[in-house]
Amino acid sequence: MKRTGPSPLEVYKLSEIPLSSLEAVISKNPEAFQRHTPDEYYRCVEKFHEAIGRGSDPWSTVLAGKDGFPVEVIHETACIMRQIRGPRSADAFATALWASASEAGYRPSILSLTRHLARSGAYGRVAQLRRVEARFKQLVSTARDPDALTVEGELQYEQGNYEAAIRALQRALQVGAAGFEWELYCKLCMGKAFVKMSRHDEARAIFESLSEIGLIEADIELGKLLRVSDRDAAERHLFTAASNGRADMFSLLSEIALEKAAESGDDKASKEESLRWAKEWSKLADPRTEY
Repeated sequence: MKRTGPSPLEVYKLSEIPLSSLEAVISKNPEAFQRHTPDEYYRCVEKFHEAIGRGSDPWSTVLAGKDGFPVEVIHETACIMRQIRGPRSADAFATALWASASEAGYRPSILSLTRHLARSGAYGRVAQLRRVEARFKQLVSTARDPDALTVEGELQYEQGNYEAAIRALQRALQVGAAGFEWELYCKLCMGKAFVKMSRHDEARAIFESLSEIGLIEADIELGKLLRVSDRDAAERHLFTAASNGRADMFSLLSEIALEKAAESGDDKASKEESLRWAKEWSKLADPRTEY
């Protein structure tokens, strides 16, 4: 039978991902990846690459077991790969490694992979991952796992089922001990669902509480929410996000400055000031700009 689409080795290109890529991620997250060395994590990737090079199915490659890697190592390697920016192969490796650990029943991988599928719009669309999704639904069905319920809420949100999302997220907060792993993102998603249902006051209260403890994603949501009703506050929150790694928010700041310029009427000085800021924000949004 004639092959359609790229071969596994064309999808999983280890040549695109040197050891230094993993080292860079680990150096930024030393507390999350401190149990093993970069070389040990990289060896896990190499073993997977060697297996598919021998013809193993990427979706059913077994790396755990007696002579393999602990599932914790496979999971953490996937998390590292997911944070590598640039090569598309990194995302492919992350998905397959999470799938491998999920096959061993490792809960963190089941949840991480399902969350990734939900956010990317791929949930329910990859036949090879149906068993992972079934394991996820088993975790949700207990109604006692706050992180699983958080992912369920995010999934319902991405699918446009906002009331169902809020129910799942509220349940997560009810059953979860204070500070469960994805508590902040549970609240963030609830706020976003409230926005979709035009419950703006409730959304704003949630976002502001998260912004106060430093969740940059909450500043982004506040910037979007307040753009019409409180433009100055929106600018402050967007600038906070832009100054903390979200340079794409400078584009929104530029758009707001242009809106101000358009609304300046006959106030020439105000219009020129807004246009000047629009230009500056636009420069900051462009990664090619040199200073």
